[in-house]
Amino acid sequence: MSRNNAKTEILKWYDKGKLTQVERVRFSRNIDLFFDTIFEREHWTESFSTLLEDEGKSRFAMAGRAWRADPTESGLVVTSVVPGWGFGWRDVFNDEMSEDFFSWLGHYCRQYIHRSNICKVLMASWERDGIILHPFGSGGSFQRYSGSTRSGSSTEILAAAMSGVALNWGPLLANPTFYRSRWATRNTLDPSIHQGVAHFLRAQSLLKSDFEIEALVALDCVIQSLQNLDWTWASGNPRRERRDLCRALGFGVASQDVSEEVYFLRNQFGAHAGGWRWWDAGEYLEGDICDRASKLSSRLLRKAADIEVQYRKFNPEPENWAVWLEDSFDGIWNAVWFKGPI
Repeated sequence: MSRNNAKTEILKWYDKGKLTQVERVRFSRNIDLFFDTIFEREHWTESFSTLLEDEGKSRFAMAGRAWRADPTESGLVVTSVVPGWGFGWRDVFNDEMSEDFFSWLGHYCRQYIHRSNICKVLMASWERDGIILHPFGSGGSFQRYSGSTRSGSSTEILAAAMSGVALNWGPLLANPTFYRSRWATRNTLDPSIHQGVAHFLRAQSLLKSDFEIEALVALDCVIQSLQNLDWTWASGNPRRERRDLCRALGFGVASQDVSEEVYFLRNQFGAHAGGWRWWDAGEYLEGDICDRASKLSSRLLRKAADIEVQYRKFNPEPENWAVWLEDSFDGIWNAVWFKGPI
């Protein structure tokens, strides 16, 4: 059923292009060919490194089973071991459209896995030093491994990547502080947590530039992102009501009120054209609403990430990435692919 669900999602997008029935049948077969191929290429892997723009201020190291973050002369570098889905498709498909589509799909999926590891480092940098980093970074490098046999353990592949990191961005700093952040083990592969991190850091960047209304929109989007987690266990309707989501996570009435106030400001002045006194929206920001909203969204994000393990939908450390992609495709497709037509 997992494969059928994946085909349904992809074909739903494909059908927006109004192509012929013959082309559709061929493309449908190629969906199966894509998944069959990544199952056959279980040992195809890639080390993927990204230099985060931190002006050399982030001088700590972190690590997980298949990723690590290292400070260099140029800045903090995050390196992941990801499945080799972004290359090697030219000889698999017999038409240009399929080759292009599945090359990009494989690239975006492996990019998403890497960015989920970057998310951990971004949040650690924020909580440790208050530094706002961006997942795109200013430089990247990769090393590809393809073949029928494994190219080494994740630890060995990560170690081999360090020579390329040093060549591109200078030697790793000696004896960096190893930061034991709880974000190292939080499941940022879950799109809800991943997206919540993106909105939270965007809000911090906007606050730093004094765009307070826009920051409140982003802070409310943190809560909205978390509504896509599994809430079947909770009372009320956390998937719709911010107050119910706060209550489910154990937050009191004061926090619930803040979440509703931020939602009100988002709807009246931020996300939609307000119908009254739009010039004076700043009067609603008097006091410390931005600070309270920022602290609440941070606490909600951390608490939701900590309880995610009890209601897990996305395995953060799968033994087989091809199985993981099939089983998780509904959520990952929406996280990586654009919804516009062909």
